[in-house]
Amino acid sequence: MPMQCGIFMTPYNPPQRTARQVFDWALDIARIADDAGFTDFMIGEHYTLGWENIPMPEAIIAACAQTTKTIRFAPMAHLLPYHDPATLAMRVGWLSQVMEGRYFLGVAPGGHHTDAVLHGFDDIFALPPMQLEALHLMERVWEGKPFKEKGQYFQAGFPGPDTMPEYWVDIADNSPFGGRENLEIAVTGLSQSSKSMEFAGSRNYSPISFFGGTPQMTAHWDTWAAAMEKAGHTPERKRFRVCRDIFIADTDAEAKRLVRKTGLMRTWKEYLKEIYVKFGLFNGIIADSGVDITPDGIDEDFLIEHVILCGSPETVIEKLESLADKVGGWGQIVANQHDSIDDPKPWEESLRRLATEVCPKVKMPL
Repeated sequence: MPMQCGIFMTPYNPPQRTARQVFDWALDIARIADDAGFTDFMIGEHYTLGWENIPMPEAIIAACAQTTKTIRFAPMAHLLPYHDPATLAMRVGWLSQVMEGRYFLGVAPGGHHTDAVLHGFDDIFALPPMQLEALHLMERVWEGKPFKEKGQYFQAGFPGPDTMPEYWVDIADNSPFGGRENLEIAVTGLSQSSKSMEFAGSRNYSPISFFGGTPQMTAHWDTWAAAMEKAGHTPERKRFRVCRDIFIADTDAEAKRLVRKTGLMRTWKEYLKEIYVKFGLFNGIIADSGVDITPDGIDEDFLIEHVILCGSPETVIEKLESLADKVGGWGQIVANQHDSIDDPKPWEESLRRLATEVCPKVKMPL
């Protein structure tokens, strides 16, 4: 099956970047990706993280309505416990109409402690049941049938003839473009034992796997596929998205030289490495590598060889096909975005080459 390519804009920008710098950069990357032939562009939602500071992904999506032509967009993900479900349902439906279908939805309960504290919670453990209730109410709103419901955490309704004021009101149709059945919903997973993959499969949502080694990738697919089958759905490899750090140049040597100067490497050194060490997220990658190294000892050379898909187009194709042979195929490789504001050309060229020279040539297992 042919492999698509997507972009995940967490974003990874140094905390010193201004909101306007990140906003303009995101629009530039979206335009480049659209021109190059990328399929999807996903944008994170975080409220307190200096390195991942886009609290309003829908603002970027709306701005891209006029600057892109074919690429699809998604908030990845709206953190449902922090939103009023009825309001969010209306905004999601309306924005999908603005995008004329170039929209899909990511949902999550929220996984960062400081975001939870901002919203008045002591920790993140109370959030998953709130997500379930929010989804239930959003689905009812999208049905467009009169109701009122007050749950444990939220309340919502939909107006009808019996709830009109003393005059008639024409109710706006802010349902998802093409109907709810055409709105794809997706969920991300990071840890090997991620419960989000089971949650996604039980609801026929699409899975997005952040790379943590072949055991983790296999577990993500197996968990999602089993939950899909249990719920009466057919799991398809083409719906499986895999996120990776990728950097491509003319030759392997040139790619390895240039990547050391990128925002990608800065993100790992100043931000991501500490998180991956703390939560054991390097373990599967180290096991795959066969290198005798501790997570604390991981350096630039290890990142280049075993974490980043780094090299010429031919080398990156070979690495992707080798990985697919070990874990099974997937439908879309998703390139994580890292700050490229100060030196954009090597990064932009890498993105173009991924879409035009790598993805069309990768052979996925049947």
